Amino acid sequence: MPRKKKSEAAKVRINKQIRSNKGQFIIDEDEYKPSDDYSEDSLDDEFINKRINKLNNFTLVWSNTNDIHKKTRKPYTGNSKATKYRKYGPSEDFTKAAKLTQPITNFFQIKNIDDELENIENYNEMFEDNENDNGMENTETGDENDDGMRNIESGDESDDESDDENDDKTEDENDNEMDDNDNNDDDEINDSDDEINADDMEKNEDNSFDSKLINLEKILSGNLKKISAYDYLRYRAIHVFFKGWKFNNLNQKQASLYSAKIIYEKGFYKAYQIRKWARYWIEYNILPKSLQGCHQKIKSIIDDEDAIEQSLLFIRENKGKITPKKYQTFVKQILFPNLGLDEFKKSISIKTSCIWLKKLGLVPQLKKKGIYFDGHEREDVIEYRKEFLDKMLIYEKFMPIFEGENMERLDPLLLPNEKTHILVTHDECLFYANDDKPIIWAPLGELPLRKKGQGKSIMVSEFLTEIDGRLKLNEDEILLYPEIPVEARKFLKPGKNEEGWWTADHLLDQVINYAIPIFETKYPNSIGIFAFDNSTNHGAMAKDALNVNKMNVNPGGKQAIMRSTFFGLNHTFQSMVFPSDHPTFPNQPKGMKQILIERNLWYDGLIGHCQLCKLKIEDITRTDCCMHKILSL
Repeated sequence: MPRKKKSEAAKVRINKQIRSNKGQFIIDEDEYKPSDDYSEDSLDDEFINKRINKLNNFTLVWSNTNDIHKKTRKPYTGNSKATKYRKYGPSEDFTKAAKLTQPITNFFQIKNIDDELENIENYNEMFEDNENDNGMENTETGDENDDGMRNIESGDESDDESDDENDDKTEDENDNEMDDNDNNDDDEINDSDDEINADDMEKNEDNSFDSKLINLEKILSGNLKKISAYDYLRYRAIHVFFKGWKFNNLNQKQASLYSAKIIYEKGFYKAYQIRKWARYWIEYNILPKSLQGCHQKIKSIIDDEDAIEQSLLFIRENKGKITPKKYQTFVKQILFPNLGLDEFKKSISIKTSCIWLKKLGLVPQLKKKGIYFDGHEREDVIEYRKEFLDKMLIYEKFMPIFEGENMERLDPLLLPNEKTHILVTHDECLFYANDDKPIIWAPLGELPLRKKGQGKSIMVSEFLTEIDGRLKLNEDEILLYPEIPVEARKFLKPGKNEEGWWTADHLLDQVINYAIPIFETKYPNSIGIFAFDNSTNHGAMAKDALNVNKMNVNPGGKQAIMRSTFFGLNHTFQSMVFPSDHPTFPNQPKGMKQILIERNLWYDGLIGHCQLCKLKIEDITRTDCCMHKILSL
């Protein structure tokens, strides 16, 4: 017997028992009164036997009270919400079981609507019979063919309608996208709001009923776009409604009620909604948008004025240095204790921290240095890229590879005269004292000003290999080769008043005196493939190289002393420096003008460097515009 019925039966028995003046129960002794046939001596035995028969067989057992309390089941409290949460909560049994299941939309199959309307005439007759039996009348004229709503006089029918409405609302709570409660503000359902005027459907050819029906069928077929299960049922409901209304001689109320029964197994409230969807579809060619889940259900802590004030104060004090992690720490250590929530709520997640910062008006923004051109798509870079890839394709055949989760090394199969090739990459980094995170949280358009100067810096130049990482000796190799440098990494403090600037001479010293000795020690009988960035510093020329950019127009002055060269078809020797016995410029650079005079390329009016050459404007026809152009060719 259910627990509820047992408790009710016990209450009835208690109410029937007789009480004394003191409120105690009075035992009915007539039930156990012995007959006259029994003697006075046997009265007690007969009375006891009857009581024992009433109690049936029983035994007395001594037990520990603690064990009894442990095994006693807790009484049922009837808390259905807690039971539902234990089953359907965020991490409970039913939710875990449904985690890897297929979406519910995979179980829907599109059926032919015409098959469902096959027996619609029988339903029409049934509807008319029910209408006559239940005494349904029109609210205005009582016309049986009118499409308006009818008042239901029967109390049973009214209860059914309320049950249908409650069923609809229960279904909405379980469906993530249901919006049956969108119109709950209307206490009464007025047919004047949801009646569909047939004349409006045929104003033009585009909005005709046939075109509307064709569009619905295309949507239901799935050819136009993917729709959710909720929208699919709504489209299908108005499609059944249109079919019943226009082709099966049903009025709007009958057609909508039939559609509600077929699609949702619901009653009058769902039929009212279907008529409303149909009217909206005719007017706007779309279904009304669901407002399910669009309203805030609970009040967030960040909506509190005190929480907002303290958060904004913290943001102003740490302007330009706010991160979600830092704000999360502030909420945990300062905000919650100040609000008296430290005992109830420990902290917030990083995701919640980002949401709160956005509510406070902060958005993540990227700090930009300015315009930067990397030059990766320059013509000379593209041309060299092909050459580089061709060489690397050849070298890779001799390089070891790493496979598997543990990145096990697999050496290539080499011939006796071949050696293993090991790739060594080089990179340079600059670290400034005023470096900061590139992304900060700040109000939109209010980025904090960065310091004008980047501050002191440190330059790091390092070599890496894919076999051992940094190019350096291990502890055993250090003991075996004490004369070899321990590591190839070099540091430099750039600046005029510091250690100067990193130049090609520093790189050459690092490669020759550090990187190569360490490589030969660690990987004997191997060939190192050193890869460098395509930098102007890495492509530096020799100090005495013939470079027109380092020459002046006139002799002497601050210009490079260059090596001698040859010119012309006869390879005439030419020194770039005056001899030591020259009366004016002994052992001084000659300059561009003197070099052109000696080569018979000088003419009056020739300038040193024209504006077109300074702007690097290429023109193959321009060959003698200035001294710089002539010598560069």
